[in-house]
Amino acid sequence: MKFDATYDYGTTDLTENDNLVRWKFAELIKNLITLSSSAERQLEIMGIGAVCDEMALDFETYFILSYQAYLEVGFLTLDQVEQLKELERYFDDRSGDKSPDFWDESLLSTNPDWQVVREKVGTALEMLGMQNLEIEFERTVEYKITDRGKQLVMEAIKTRLRSRK
Repeated sequence: MKFDATYDYGTTDLTENDNLVRWKFAELIKNLITLSSSAERQLEIMGIGAVCDEMALDFETYFILSYQAYLEVGFLTLDQVEQLKELERYFDDRSGDKSPDFWDESLLSTNPDWQVVREKVGTALEMLGMQNLEIEFERTVEYKITDRGKQLVMEAIKTRLRSRK
């Protein structure tokens, strides 16, 4: 099966398993690029919410729950899976109450554990041959004015992968 990182697999019929696997793999690559980015860029890409938690949950969704399919179609090798499983263990070692500072987005730029994440993910992207990709995105945010002030109603972020210029 072929994979083109810059193709928008979200426009394909995702009820077809091959398309779904490609789409999930593209989402994994987006997640890895986000995780490897600076704290400022991570916050910019992820938007409003619990950024640290969301990045880890996206990793769980697009890697942990799907890596077997990526192995089956040849998108990942066993060595690449092992490299990414190191990141899974790193997150697990800090989950719950074990390391509350790790999950505090206000510490994303100063917590040395997040620099370790960025380095681990940078190595993984190189192993995948995806280190020359970047994310571009469009954000739509809607607010409503209430008697308690401006309140967020909806935030939608559409992301795409592209080659670095």
